Amino acid sequence: MDRECQIDISLHDFTFGINYNNPGEYLIPGEQSNLTDYYRKQIRDTLGNPEDSIAYILKVCKWIEQNFTFENAGGGMIGKPTVNELFESKTFYGCHSHALLVSSILREFGFPAVMIETADVQWAYDYHAGRTDSFAGHVMSEILVEGKWILLDNDGSYVEEYDPVDPFISTRFPSRGLFVIAKGIDTWDYSGKDENFTYDKLIFFSDNIYCYEEMLNTVDYDWNSL
Repeated sequence: MDRECQIDISLHDFTFGINYNNPGEYLIPGEQSNLTDYYRKQIRDTLGNPEDSIAYILKVCKWIEQNFTFENAGGGMIGKPTVNELFESKTFYGCHSHALLVSSILREFGFPAVMIETADVQWAYDYHAGRTDSFAGHVMSEILVEGKWILLDNDGSYVEEYDPVDPFISTRFPSRGLFVIAKGIDTWDYSGKDENFTYDKLIFFSDNIYCYEEMLNTVDYDWNSL
């Protein structure tokens, strides 16, 4: 098994250019996450006036779960639909589009939001060793609430004491954790609409998994549930 490292980790920016000291930048939607006035009015009429609290964020997550249907597209819809198209169909196709809904709506309610894409660490070892031909990762959001950034999963689970500059994420399930491979306002922001972006980043992480080992298991998060 090849454990030789071909990259210099010290040259990587694991904030992915996110300026956490200027959260106002992440209140501005991107092309993919810019809700129409019609849908802005719809969510405001339904969810009421926002309040700067985790409880309100969880209210939004629950509303999405109750009003949108999951359709398994087998990865075929990764990064493709806009938030308005998701509203039109009342459907999400996986964690990419689910996180897009969560972050777009919360941003509309005044919560700075950053989408983050991750690779599954165990998957990376398995793929590197040729033990799987599938892909495994997850997309979530970083949300500024009550004066601090939290990590928010799409189902309303969250980490309150969260370090947004550490790319390793311990999970609430038995797992070797997740590792952040991209961040941005929305998928189009960090992928440039490249349909192969996610797969290319996952493969790159797996190819170089032994370069990242010293950055694994650096945090052990306490997850809260909806």
